[in-house]
Amino acid sequence: MAFLLVVCNVYGQPSRPGIRQLADLIGDGSITLSAAGNGDASGFAVDGYLKNNTANRINVNIILENGIYLKNSGKGQNMIAVQIFQSDGQYFSDGKSHFIAVPAGGRLEIVFNAFSANFDLPNPTSKQTFSVAPIPLDIEHIAIRISKYAALIFNSDVDHTVAIQLAIWRSQGKTRAEITRKLNISNENWELSAKIMNGEFLVSSKQ
Repeated sequence: MAFLLVVCNVYGQPSRPGIRQLADLIGDGSITLSAAGNGDASGFAVDGYLKNNTANRINVNIILENGIYLKNSGKGQNMIAVQIFQSDGQYFSDGKSHFIAVPAGGRLEIVFNAFSANFDLPNPTSKQTFSVAPIPLDIEHIAIRISKYAALIFNSDVDHTVAIQLAIWRSQGKTRAEITRKLNISNENWELSAKIMNGEFLVSSKQ
């Protein structure tokens, strides 16, 4: 799915509400999420909207710390979301944080940058809705790894979608031969997925 991200800078704007994590906002009832698949397994693969249940504008951090687990209502893949944007690819930046703004009492169309958590299941369709659920323990570790990696390479001009998806499936024991039936894999992406899976990028980023 081709997608263009557009940043709107808001340097110096006064009285800006704080920027919060989506999981916390859903947890305390400030925001309600409605989401469904769009036929893709990786990347901008989950569409939906956020409903603001408060009388104040809410700024949502587009970087989803530790990932959010989206549980499929049907027989398709569950997803791990690592970022959230407006449906048109727009987001805001104050120079330190990146966020989207949900108007007071209103709703905002969104898209998640998300990845398949289930190799053997079909891609999620628009008829399959998602709900936020606790990340299963067997994928919690890789969900944290890919969310940190996606945040680290946020401004990169290189598409890392395949490598991130490979890291998830490889962490679940899938072989290159199995994955090749679904994806065209370059040696570069295969090697990068190992670094993501093993957390090597965390070491290099601190040097």
